[in-house]
Amino acid sequence: MQKPDKSPDREVIKAFEAAGVIDYLQYLQSGKSLMWINFKAGVARGLGITVGATLVLGITIWILARLVDLPVIGEYFEQAMLYINEYTENTNYNAELIEITELLQEIRENTEQ
Repeated sequence: MQKPDKSPDREVIKAFEAAGVIDYLQYLQSGKSLMWINFKAGVARGLGITVGATLVLGITIWILARLVDLPVIGEYFEQAMLYINEYTENTNYNAELIEITELLQEIRENTEQ
């Protein structure tokens, strides 16, 4: 009786190689590779959120500025624009930043000792 040329194990291995399972398992076992790819994905997400939020807010403010000239609803949009401008002018995070800086300095001093 002759042995078949292809064993089931070899066919399974070939199927895994064709599907990329072996490369995926090697990727999961490499900590550096996994961390580097996740870092790049996080940077891309952060950049995307920042750019997206800037565009949405800019377009919203631009539309509000255009709608102020409408006769009936212009008053409401003018009040909204005034509210937005007042909020941006009055929002000042300097006190929080100073507090965080002092806390970090205190932590640095405590860890050096």
